[in-house]
Amino acid sequence: MTKGKTITKHIVFICTALFMVSIAGSRPLIPLYADELGASHAEIGVIVALFSFFPLFLSIQTGKMIDLIGVKGPLIVSILFGILSMVILSIFHNLIGVYISQIFAGLAQLVFVLSMQAYSGQFLKSKLREYYITVFSIAVAAGSFAGPLFSGFLTDSIGYSSAFLTLSFVLVGMLPISFFFSVEKTMSIQDKKDEGNSFQLLRIPDLRKAVLASSVGLLAKDMYIAFFPLLAAESGLSASAIGVIIALNAGAGMFIRSFLPWVSKHLKRNVVITISILVSGAVYMLNPLTDHVVWLSILSIILGFCTGICQPLSIFATIIALPKERVAEGLGLRLTFNKLTQIIGPLSLGSLSSVFGMSGIFYACGVIILMGSFHPDKFLFYKKEKS
Repeated sequence: MTKGKTITKHIVFICTALFMVSIAGSRPLIPLYADELGASHAEIGVIVALFSFFPLFLSIQTGKMIDLIGVKGPLIVSILFGILSMVILSIFHNLIGVYISQIFAGLAQLVFVLSMQAYSGQFLKSKLREYYITVFSIAVAAGSFAGPLFSGFLTDSIGYSSAFLTLSFVLVGMLPISFFFSVEKTMSIQDKKDEGNSFQLLRIPDLRKAVLASSVGLLAKDMYIAFFPLLAAESGLSASAIGVIIALNAGAGMFIRSFLPWVSKHLKRNVVITISILVSGAVYMLNPLTDHVVWLSILSIILGFCTGICQPLSIFATIIALPKERVAEGLGLRLTFNKLTQIIGPLSLGSLSSVFGMSGIFYACGVIILMGSFHPDKFLFYKKEKS
């Protein structure tokens, strides 16, 4: 491995991991904090959905912008938005503050993820792209593991406001690192004028299947983060115990992603994706059947394995299906469908809780995930992939 590649790898990993420590660390706290402020389960569903509401409409345009101006500027903006979201939570001790903070947090994650994925997908060689996507995915899992663990214990020790303020300091530490990224552009202004409608990219069969797999996998991951804290709290678990269980979920995802190159080389992606979605649906339906911390931890780890391998494979499949000059735009299209899932999921499932309780949410989500393993063409995903 060359020295330049090693340095770039470390920058991608550190920047992504720190960002996820803050954003992923705050997300399990949001439903608990909103609940403490008096929000109903339906309102919590709205708050969780708000995280993805504006990104739903801005993903494609953000991707086009990144293709046009490069990743450095958007990356810095995403960090500043993330800092602002945490500061708002630490200052305004009411639901209005929570609503506003989630708007900025959602925008921060959108711009950051698209910037880092586009940076990873800019390399011409397929193996190099897959290498950096793996580094990015492991960093996401590492930050998602450390974040909830850190924030859970932090909240039990110093309270919600101070915990959110501490998470903002983590993002401040990212700013110097962000200046190491290049400002390389992948699309000229003339190319931008000549490009077609973004949704025309869905004519690419592999892209359609990647979007489906990504949306189902993200539903399994995000609904767990959003509603498991409430299910566990009903069973009497503390914030720190909930943080540990969610951290185990992220840790499992980090562990399985370290085997991503081996999986891509030796196993068929359609089989891996289908099995991971089927098992995820089954795990959801098993969660309400136990309130023991050990069994909840085991189920969390299994779900982490499944969602941890599904997302990076769908990212890689999206990138290799797209023309190089429209990678960020295509990733934005993928995120548009992801965000649609993240909005519809918590809004509909949050409303169900008033009738069927938190257990009903997990049963319903499990059924939806199981249904998502089926594709109109065949039993999901890819026929033959590009090398």
